[in-house]
Amino acid sequence: MAALAFLLAFGFVAPLPRLRAFGAPQGTEPASDRGAPPSFQLDSTTYVGRLTTGCERVGLAGTDLGVSFEAGGRLVFLFGDSWTLDRKDWDADSVAFARLGPLGDEGPAPLTWLTRDGKRFFPLAPKSMQLGGMNVPVEGFAVGDRTYVFFDGGWDAQRGVHSHSILAHTRKLEFAELELDHSVASAKFLNVSVARDGADLWIFGTGTYRKSAIYLARVPVSEVGNRAKWRYWPALDAPGKEEDAQPIVATNSAGELSVRRVGADGPWFLAYNSADPRGIVLHAARDPRGPWSAPLVIFDPERDRGYGYFLHRKTSAAGFDDGLSEPGREEDFGGEYGPYLVPRWSSETEAGVELVYTLSSWNPYQVHVLRTRLTRPGGAWTAPRVRTPSAGSSLANADFATGTLERWTAEGDAFALARRPDGAWELTTYVKPLGDAVRGRLHQEFTVPRDARLLRGFVKGGTESVRLMRGDEVLRETRGPRTNDRELELRWMLEPYRGERLRLEVRDDSTDRWGFVTVRGLALES
Repeated sequence: MAALAFLLAFGFVAPLPRLRAFGAPQGTEPASDRGAPPSFQLDSTTYVGRLTTGCERVGLAGTDLGVSFEAGGRLVFLFGDSWTLDRKDWDADSVAFARLGPLGDEGPAPLTWLTRDGKRFFPLAPKSMQLGGMNVPVEGFAVGDRTYVFFDGGWDAQRGVHSHSILAHTRKLEFAELELDHSVASAKFLNVSVARDGADLWIFGTGTYRKSAIYLARVPVSEVGNRAKWRYWPALDAPGKEEDAQPIVATNSAGELSVRRVGADGPWFLAYNSADPRGIVLHAARDPRGPWSAPLVIFDPERDRGYGYFLHRKTSAAGFDDGLSEPGREEDFGGEYGPYLVPRWSSETEAGVELVYTLSSWNPYQVHVLRTRLTRPGGAWTAPRVRTPSAGSSLANADFATGTLERWTAEGDAFALARRPDGAWELTTYVKPLGDAVRGRLHQEFTVPRDARLLRGFVKGGTESVRLMRGDEVLRETRGPRTNDRELELRWMLEPYRGERLRLEVRDDSTDRWGFVTVRGLALES
């Protein structure tokens, strides 16, 4: 996804309305024999983990979307514009796979990416097509041994619109052999979500990028590649043209969307990112034709622990660094988009429905997994299980108050401690005679206390950083502000990691000018 388009589509200003229950149904047709929409209340939305952890192993610095469907005995994820470590294949799309089992207690396992040679991701596109930035896979589905992928295309950056809907197919999981079915002009079915219902496909669509209502089409499975066979709401049984389609859900800010059913006979859910109301919005129905319930905000980036937890709040707005930004993007807000429901990881219980879905965060440019619990009338969820703390000690001498590196392990060139005028100690990786050329690492493992809320501290100096690590995964990182004249405060949320064994490290990998960092005052806060 291109930066300009994202910033035009989101204006991070107003707090979200706190819609916590479905209201009156949406749509233009009476409920008739399809019944009123199911009734749920929002119980909770929680963060599960990052889906794209380890994408660096296939050359990706970051990506987004994560459209999910089942094909060839695997759970397939389609990803959008790629940011690459070497800047090759920039804005190419990609595909990865997971097993069909349930989501584990520890969150999503590392994905298996389709690669060129077992090392680098394979760019996803119909053969002989160059898609470019903002032209991305928006849906996939399988019919027998045939797998289809929809892309949006024809992105016009000046007008902020796509112009074409693209459909391609392949056999099972042979995504390197995608054959084009059609590329047709479209204004209402650019972002699409496809749900199979017997011999028919229900195709939900949006038009103008993140400024659209939601439309509905129906087509026999065997005719999906023939747009002349599509039939549009409300005249689903008669020939018609796309321009005659009317909204099935009335809104003016729908963007990426996902429609899935939970259980063979369970309710249908429609999720999309919205600017009004701001957040991830959900509707429910007993039939794809509706009536669909009124909007329910299931993810609010303030209410539901988005900002500071997995979405970056720009540093000047927060007054500190939350450790979530990618290098050089500290003044770019994160934002929520692309909620793609994963039925295989979702479930229906006596208490209600548990929806699991992917969600993109823009900054960091990654894809995550969230869980929303909806409660039926009279239902109640049990309290979530509390993580049993790992063995090990808590953080010690983090602020170097002993004037030594006691409890820390050093590697590489030696860093230096210096006493400040106020009596506190600070650590610097600028040490003469090497100066900027010093390279090394200082680290300490610790168990996050059950009552820990924040890790706080201050950095100044150059480009190098303080990191919070879980194995090889970087959970938080704050870099020096490239000046010695002011300090940058860091505040890292630790609540998601209570009880876990993590590693805090000061890291200097640079020999360039400003290749150092100075750190002080690291401390846990309850």
